[in-house]
Amino acid sequence: MSFERRTFLALAGSVPLLLMGNTPPQTNACYDPSALPLSQRSRRRSLGYLDVSSDPAKRCAGCSFFKNSAQGCGTCQMLSGGPVNAGAVCNSFAPAPR
Repeated sequence: MSFERRTFLALAGSVPLLLMGNTPPQTNACYDPSALPLSQRSRRRSLGYLDVSSDPAKRCAGCSFFKNSAQGCGTCQMLSGGPVNAGAVCNSFAPAPR
């Protein structure tokens, strides 16, 4: 009986991993956070930069400080031209004129 319980628990624990697939989340697809200079990391922290915005109306791709450079990636004037994800957001978000 103990063996069956262990087998069940091992299989049940692996189901979420199988559902997620083998692909890691792409939150930092545009840049490597560990490769950013200290000045960029500090600036992001002070601006409250988040790689994924929870508000679809507030995303870097729709900000006036954002300049598109590649699919899903760009640069931000508020970050001195530093790389950002198009789906990110910070406290300096300003909607781009339409």
